[in-house]
Formats: sequence, C-alpha cells, structure tokens
Amino acid sequence: MCMEFPLNYPKFSRFMIVLSITVLLLASTLSPVRAQAPVINEHPPVPLGEAPESSLSVTDSSETTPLLSLPALKAVIVVGEIDGPTGTWTLKEVANANLAKTELQANGVQVTTFYPPIASWDAVRTAAAGAHFFMYRGHGVSWGGTPPVVGGFYLGPNMFISSDAIRTGLQLAPNAIVMLYGCYTAGTSSGDLTSITLTEAKRRVAMYSDPFFDFGAGGYFADWFGDAFQMYVRYLFQGMTQLQAYQAYFDYNPSLVNITTHPDHPSLALWLGWDVWDNKTQYNNAFAGHANATLVDLFNTQMVVTPNSASLITTAAAPALPTAFGVYSSTIFNFNWSASLSLPNGGSWASLATPSGVSGTAATVILNPAGLAPGTYTASLRVQATQPGVLLNDQTIPVTLVVADQISKVFIPLVKR
Repeated sequence: MCMEFPLNYPKFSRFMIVLSITVLLLASTLSPVRAQAPVINEHPPVPLGEAPESSLSVTDSSETTPLLSLPALKAVIVVGEIDGPTGTWTLKEVANANLAKTELQANGVQVTTFYPPIASWDAVRTAAAGAHFFMYRGHGVSWGGTPPVVGGFYLGPNMFISSDAIRTGLQLAPNAIVMLYGCYTAGTSSGDLTSITLTEAKRRVAMYSDPFFDFGAGGYFADWFGDAFQMYVRYLFQGMTQLQAYQAYFDYNPSLVNITTHPDHPSLALWLGWDVWDNKTQYNNAFAGHANATLVDLFNTQMVVTPNSASLITTAAAPALPTAFGVYSSTIFNFNWSASLSLPNGGSWASLATPSGVSGTAATVILNPAGLAPGTYTASLRVQATQPGVLLNDQTIPVTLVVADQISKVFIPLVKR
C-alpha cells in the first residue's frame, strides 16, 4: 500500500495518519477470526422409504383409557420454516407434527403449537414454561467451524436460536422429553456428501442434546421419519421405558446401533442408530437420557415418608429412644432430602439425628423424656425433597411424646377350650 501527501501537509499529521494505518493493519492481522454466521442446508435429511402404513394410525381418544398415574401434562410443538411459511416441505412437516399433536391430545396432554410464520422466540419460550414434551421439526443449524459447531433451531428468516439461547431461555418441566428432527440432530446432515464417522455422529448428537440436559431434561429422541414422534409418544403412554419406546419403532435395528453414554452427562445413556442408504452410512435415529425411566418415573416421582405420624408413651425414667422415619421414592429416581424439627413449646426433649439424606434412608428423631414432667409433648418433623420434579415434596409429620407417672402392664389370662 502506498500513500502520497502534499509537500505542505503538516509532518505531525502525516505521522499520525501513517501510525493509524499501521495500527489498523496490525489489528486486522492479529484479531481473532470472527465466528461464522449460522448455516442451514437446503433441506433437512430425508429417509429412504416411508414408515409402514400400520404405524400411521392415530390413537382414538374415545377409546383411550389412561393407564398411567400422571399429573396434568403439557407439550409444545414447533415447526420451523423449511421452504418458506407455506412451502410444500414446511406443510409436510406441519402434517407430521400434527400426528404427534393428536397422539398427545388423545392421552390427555395439553398441546400448544407454533407453525410458520412464528411471531417470536419469546412466544415459544413463554408457552414452553413447565412443558413436559418439547418437539421441533425443521432445519438443524451449524454455526461454522471444523468440525462444525451444531445446535439450535431455525424458526424463520433471521430467527436462528442458538444452543445457549435454549440453555438459558427454555424452562421446561424437570425430566422433560425432547424430540427433534433436522440436520445433525441424529448425527448425519443432508449436507454430508460422504459417510461421517461414529465419533463425529456421537459428537453432533451430544452437542445438540447438551443444552436440554443442562437444564434437567430426562429424554432426547431424534429420528428422520415423519411419524416417529407420534409413535414414541404412543409407546411411552403404553407404559414403556424410554429405551423400550426407542427400540419399538420400526426403524430401530439392534445390529445397527452403538450403545454408549453421553460424553457431557455420563449418567445418561446414548444410543446411535444408522441405516446404510445409497452406499452411505447415515445416522438417522438417536436416543439419549434415562433409559429405564417411564413417564411415571419422569413425571410422577413422589416422596413417601413412613410412618406418617409417631406417638410414644413412656416415663421420665426411660432412656432416650430413636424413632426413624423412612424417606422413599415412589419410582426408580432417587432424590436428596432435608429435614428440620420444630418444638412449638420449646424444650430439648426431641432432637434430629439425621438432618439430610438421599431417598431410601431415614430421618431419625431422638426422643428423650429425661427430666420431663408428666404430660403430652408435641413436635413437628418437616421433610423436604431438595430436587425439582418430586411431587409431595414437602411433608410435615406430627410427633407426640406422652410422659406418664408410671406405666402399668395388665396381663389377661388366656383360656383355651
């Protein structure tokens, strides 16, 4: 680059201009490369063939008898623009979404849908607060890089939703189930010209599912077939575990699946399934989450405290007596609990030996009548589950100690005929 200045141009000004240009050139050389803009492929991935006709029927709500003990459930279904708000492909995915919607409603789930054109991400977030099911059909998103950083949604023009926006913005119910269809969500993208490796497929699925598990989701399903969400819902409401529901869908092949754990959430299973289509390995179905959990486990875990009251008659001369209150989970999920003890009339005749624990252990109260005058003494044991999603998570147990002058034993003779 060359610049010329008039002879009468001040030397200081010439020096400052040259210095400024030099700084700008250095800055452009040393500054980090900006993150690439989000990218979507021309279309989502396409399965080879169609689902069997037998799987396309919808459960008749008039014939459905809820067999599972569940609280009221809600779902949100989102379809992003694929070829415009009214394009053929977009409308096809709206129809597929409606299959899942009808199946959910047949099982008593309240469903809110967002179909193109979608007004805003804020509207989706608001409706999804506390949702037990969240479904998305549309473009998967790449944020550039090699290998690509993937995750998020494309709702419409200039409406890219990043993984961080999902992680910080969605507030689904604890253990919510997420179902996604789009590039990268199950591993392979429509833009992959050759087979990707198993390692790359695992990386993509882990990255796509990670923001949901970060805020406490319980399951992640991804599949290319249009009726997959519908059938997963049906199987789950039949009482299957999440893994059984994944395996029950027709496209699952036990010889074409990799079983591992989620790299960012090692307590969760990660199953990657594939088909070989057009001489190319295509990772087109995946599951991650609590494999052995049913809907009851995910959404109806209750805290059970037993006994639900305690009463003891003793004398002031009796030794201190421990009384155990077992804290249990009604399902396969364990949770942490904390306990506190209150004595409305004061005193120190009752104390808490185990103020916290995990389900399956006991909160132990020590009752010590020493020095007490005859009378009735009451206390309250409060037990609280400290993890979200546990029902009956705050219980108060009455504890009564009756101190008598003396306790007489009466023996009744037994007459045998």
